[in-house]
Amino acid sequence: ETAVLAWDGLSNMPASLTGRASGLKQGVKYTVRYLWDLPGGVGLYVQGPEYKHTTLRSFLGDLVDYYFVLSSSPDAAIAGYRELTGSAPLYGRWTYGFWQCKEHYDTQDHLLAAAHEFRTRGVPIDAIVQDWKYWGNLGWGPQWDPKVYPDPAAMLKELNSLKLHFMVSVWSRFDATTTFYKQMRDKGWLLGKSTYYDAWNPEARRLFYNFSRSAHFSIGADSLWLDATEPEGYPNVNAKMFLGSGNAYMNSYSLMTTQAIADGLREEYPEAQGARVFSLTRSSFAGQQRTGAALWSGDTSSTWDTLRRQIAASINYQLSGIPYWSEDIGGFGRPHDQYTSAAYHDVLIRWFQFGAFTPIFRVHGAGSRTELWNYGEGTMQVINTSAVTLRYRLLPYIYSGFSRVETEGYTMQRGLVMDFPADKQTWDIADEFMWGDGLLVTPFHGPVDAPSLSTTRSAYLPRAAGWINFHTGEAQPAGNVRVTFKIWEAPVFARAGSIVVLGPYRQHVEDGPDDPLEIRVYPGADAKFTLFEDDGKSRAYRAGRASSIDMTWRNTESELVIGDRHGLFPGMLTHRTFHVVRVAPDHGTGVAPAP
Repeated sequence: ETAVLAWDGLSNMPASLTGRASGLKQGVKYTVRYLWDLPGGVGLYVQGPEYKHTTLRSFLGDLVDYYFVLSSSPDAAIAGYRELTGSAPLYGRWTYGFWQCKEHYDTQDHLLAAAHEFRTRGVPIDAIVQDWKYWGNLGWGPQWDPKVYPDPAAMLKELNSLKLHFMVSVWSRFDATTTFYKQMRDKGWLLGKSTYYDAWNPEARRLFYNFSRSAHFSIGADSLWLDATEPEGYPNVNAKMFLGSGNAYMNSYSLMTTQAIADGLREEYPEAQGARVFSLTRSSFAGQQRTGAALWSGDTSSTWDTLRRQIAASINYQLSGIPYWSEDIGGFGRPHDQYTSAAYHDVLIRWFQFGAFTPIFRVHGAGSRTELWNYGEGTMQVINTSAVTLRYRLLPYIYSGFSRVETEGYTMQRGLVMDFPADKQTWDIADEFMWGDGLLVTPFHGPVDAPSLSTTRSAYLPRAAGWINFHTGEAQPAGNVRVTFKIWEAPVFARAGSIVVLGPYRQHVEDGPDDPLEIRVYPGADAKFTLFEDDGKSRAYRAGRASSIDMTWRNTESELVIGDRHGLFPGMLTHRTFHVVRVAPDHGTGVAPAP
């Protein structure tokens, strides 16, 4: 067999070339071919698993500082990283609901019609997105084409009446015919001869924010989709910019662009009363979590293999220390028969069931009518029940978990190694994860068996805990197992010794209070959970205007202790009903409330 080595770079201490070869098998002979002339001969040194050294190099830095975070756990390591680079803020509660997105709404009427249809059909939703090209023939930039968006302020007012939040796409490049480009050009704030602004210049960042403030924030937009912040298609990395050479700084372009919006919003609104910053972008840099930016994984295809890779990408990205990730649920590039293909509908359903357990729950597709009803009544109902409604029922659990992201350096979507670091089998699992402390998700990324309407896959359930099927309440043996779920069941297990708090059915996060609350106790070990609540909108929680309730399950005594509520915030409930459910086979299971 032939091994293909990926070239990493050259070094002259001593003269060497480094590279990587993946997929090699022990005991198999490989031919290594060198595609260049080496008259002096060559030696090949292969590093085996016993090689413990790590080499770090900077080809552009004049001086490099290395920070070592000593920790006792993966959580502590990530918390240390965020202590160095900035904490990730808590988003508005609506952000953790469902996002409707497509490429793209082409008129004000079409967008509003979709919004009303969601409410009419009873599919829960909290946000709708305007992708690019709303500028029409006016030129690339944050401006509304009045021919198709005659009154964007009225459009946002109508969305607000439906309790829908709004995000709009903004790019950091501008057509040369626009006033945005001309203002940046006249001040010398463009990158070389490109149409991208110089994001390292603080005055240029302020102007960039002002563009979006005038076009979007001033009429009620809640957030920006900062697209193509690599920046896409910018070839001249040697161009001089505010800080110096592009070679040295270009990778931080997304950090500076998301910083522009975060700084603008935080400076404009008082700390306690102002809305929480949220933006979505396609690139990341160290510390970007402090700007309130979430990453989405870019334009993907719609195959089972792509779904599998997205699961791994979500886990790896959050293990790197940044806790907010999203993807194009269903894939960006979709098949031509997407609305009628049963095979694609299976992909879409399983992708939604995965997406419901990721930080930002958002559908998107190129040239597609991604609204659920376009895929048929049956597919819509399966997705609505098994993914969207489940997500909304879990909101008290989800929001409480994400409140720990800022205060503890916590990560909500957790690679298994984070909770079971002593179990070496968890180290390389790329398609399972914990969702908070209590739920383990085993997403499906393969075809559905048509006769049984189910999927079976191999999974590993860590042996250090017991596991309970979320839909049946039955105990599931730990270790290497085969798991089966129907197409209408999200593949989820609860950890024995956990507390999962569910809220009532709702159409959006403001659709009534979290009352009654269903407290599902999964017996088998002691458990703790803290319910966090605040106004869900402002940054007043940072000033202590929030409440918490500690819950403790004592397994030996078969007793749940609900502690006093600590803290106050405006609008908090004065009376509340708790429905405590000790989960057992066919009791306290699935999406529906327990009797």
